Amino acid sequence: MSKIIVFGSRKGGVGKSTLSVLTANALSCPPFNKKVTVIDTDGQKSISKLRLMDSEDFDGILPYEVLNYNVPTFERNIKDIDNRNDFVIVDVAGKLDTSISVDQQEISRVINYVDYLFIPFVAGNFALDSTLDYLKFVLQFQAKRKAEGRPFKIIGFVNLHRQRTRNSKFLVSEIDQLKNMVNIPFMETPLKEYTLFRDADTLESYYSKTSSDNAKSNFTAWMDEFKTLTK
Repeated sequence: MSKIIVFGSRKGGVGKSTLSVLTANALSCPPFNKKVTVIDTDGQKSISKLRLMDSEDFDGILPYEVLNYNVPTFERNIKDIDNRNDFVIVDVAGKLDTSISVDQQEISRVINYVDYLFIPFVAGNFALDSTLDYLKFVLQFQAKRKAEGRPFKIIGFVNLHRQRTRNSKFLVSEIDQLKNMVNIPFMETPLKEYTLFRDADTLESYYSKTSSDNAKSNFTAWMDEFKTLTK
């Protein structure tokens, strides 16, 4: 069976799809060489469109499969996909409807199957407020699954980090306080805001122990921590 991963947030533009691609690229390539499938259930279909563009000029063997599914199709096929992969990464919309219960949320139908939910925290008051709302929701769902004997892990991390800015310093301070309030781990390595990450495709891994490129070094350190957390 695989490890089913979601990068989740209610806020758009925090890097959910980009992180899904960066992680899938690394896991499917040396030194990891894992069997990976990415399932794109987000209505924007960012990953599916990117893979389509990448494959047009690519003559080799694609490093992993990208499946363009809606949520019902995901539910019908996830058991089979789970059985034939090491990792399954699901790109899912973050929309929440505050007028309905946790069980009725569409996103719950995906999180119902995950093993690890990684939540990117991005600096800025609006982004932080939205992420905290999302965290409250997924903590409720985590409690529900734990009561059913099907626990999953929620892990927070800082994304798009700008070390010397006032907003980033405020975010780090808020996360320090949050650690004392909720029982979830936070990754030690922040992912910084590099152009290389924004320009990622669905083919190339940025994982490199020997690269002198700052972005690749940052991603490699983050990826090493990711692998430790998902053992």
